[in-house]
Amino acid sequence: MLIDVLIALGAFAGGWFLASPGSMPSGGIGAWLVNGLVFAVLIIIAQLPARVYRHSWRYVSPPDLLRIVQVALFATLGLAAINYLIFRQAMGSGEFYGFAWMLATGGMMLVRSAVRAAREQRLAELLLPFPVKPIHAGKPGMILIGTPSDVEATLREVIDRADFGYEPIGIVLDEDSLSGQGIRGVRVLGSTKVLEAIVDAQTDGAESDIALVFTAPPTSLKGIDSAAIARLRKRDFRILTLPRTAELSESDHRRFRLRKLKLEDLLSRPPVTLPLEPLRTGFRGRRVMVTGAGGTIGAELCRQAAALGCSELVMLDLAETPLFNIDRQISERFTSVKRRALLRDIRDGQAIREVIEATRPQVIFHAAALKHVSLMEDHPRQAVETNILGTANVARAAREFGVGQMVLISTDKAVGPVNVMGAAKRLAEAFVHAMAEEAEGATRFGVVRFGNVLGSNGSVVPIFRSQIEAGGPVTVTHPDMERYFMTVPEAVQLVLHATLEAAKNGGDPAVYVLDMGEPVKIMDMAERLIELCAPAGTESDIEIEITGLRPGEKIRESLIDTGEQLIFATDGLQKVRPNPSSRFVWPDIESLVDYSRTHSAVELFDRIRSDVGRIRGD
Repeated sequence: MLIDVLIALGAFAGGWFLASPGSMPSGGIGAWLVNGLVFAVLIIIAQLPARVYRHSWRYVSPPDLLRIVQVALFATLGLAAINYLIFRQAMGSGEFYGFAWMLATGGMMLVRSAVRAAREQRLAELLLPFPVKPIHAGKPGMILIGTPSDVEATLREVIDRADFGYEPIGIVLDEDSLSGQGIRGVRVLGSTKVLEAIVDAQTDGAESDIALVFTAPPTSLKGIDSAAIARLRKRDFRILTLPRTAELSESDHRRFRLRKLKLEDLLSRPPVTLPLEPLRTGFRGRRVMVTGAGGTIGAELCRQAAALGCSELVMLDLAETPLFNIDRQISERFTSVKRRALLRDIRDGQAIREVIEATRPQVIFHAAALKHVSLMEDHPRQAVETNILGTANVARAAREFGVGQMVLISTDKAVGPVNVMGAAKRLAEAFVHAMAEEAEGATRFGVVRFGNVLGSNGSVVPIFRSQIEAGGPVTVTHPDMERYFMTVPEAVQLVLHATLEAAKNGGDPAVYVLDMGEPVKIMDMAERLIELCAPAGTESDIEIEITGLRPGEKIRESLIDTGEQLIFATDGLQKVRPNPSSRFVWPDIESLVDYSRTHSAVELFDRIRSDVGRIRGD
């Protein structure tokens, strides 16, 4: 309060001498002093109803500054009114009152902003272009690499955190205009187009403990490709990035941490970025069940549902160890989420009925499936019982017990299927379409279809990596082989958005297709992985061997089938109307299962192919 009194007196004196230099009011020095004190008292009085003093200066914000503008205006107008009522004349010119108001407003704002800046250890940033002492002295240095907004947001987080493990020593941006300037007191060293030269200059070309921290996906930044990252990796730099929201535990939201850059971050296209708030609104407080919870997609669905604040998470799987692992992760990272880990077989219809009746989920993500194409060629009966009968068991129980929504996770191999796995998933889709069309019950049914996910169990990335570590060869089945790829977290986030979209759909059957971008040549991926993972100097020693197509394998996959119609497309998502004949009902499944138990694998595949042809309208 005393500081504001001094500011008011200084503003009064400064306003007078700016407006009337060298002169005094008609009442002399006494009248001048009295008016100054009146102005100071009015400043103090005006702040009481505005509750300015109830807000700590250390946390001053724009609304507080607006109150100061109002307080100074009230005091200035009050002084003019008192002079007119008592002396029947204004004390000075209009310029005097204007100057006094501006000086009082500016002075009070400046002092409060300086207090907050000092609290945030940013006072030197206001006075000097770069800090006079390190932010986190004595810790390893880091260079932040990204867009100006991403870098600024990261610095805002780390500057106040004494437990953060790195000292920001420089910034590299994907634009040239800010080179030599500073962001929150850290110097911009240059552009990402010359990242390697900047790193060399900072380390004198020698080994260093400097960490390179990407605040945006590396391949989305100008001048950075997997070859540049490979060269930096082979020089043993710590290359880090920010964790995705779904990778954060509840405690992680209260601290700031980094994670190592994964190969998947470099092999995929720039990710589709969709808002998280609709997902938080859509899933917070809901009971969620995930079948196949121990698999790659199922486990990520569990992590993201927990991160979004679901009230209860029911994790279902037949594989003991993967189920144990995801249950442990959720228990350690999301302590407020009630959870159940249940060993159940989706082929057992009665067991599925009992668990859904007992847990009453509001949303079911059905991710449980047999997915390996070559294995299913030899085991068509298992594909029928798991991928088709299992889906029907979950969908029927969901309707019976009033589950709000059931979503089937499907695959691009269900489009024009040439293998048992894809054909079984296509018949599972057709059953869900039939359930959606029936008017019984309030359950909404949907299908989400996408291609390969990077780093999933049995996918090409871990296979290629193990072959490279063994010295090669890296095996590719066909030189023209192409596949759609997406990272696991990105795919699951789009699944969640598709689920919210499907909830609005009513009873119309629909397939929600994730925008996978352009297909990637497997040969190109193999070459990039050799470049990234092979020990320095051995890249040319690792050969790529063409082994020939495996049973049931296609050179190219599609995401939308003939006879399907695109209804609309949004960022990352397409809604597709299935073929009108894409209906496979419960008697069809009973008949197919009975057939699978009495006929050979070859005969069963012919029967599956016939059923798929019928639902595709062939």
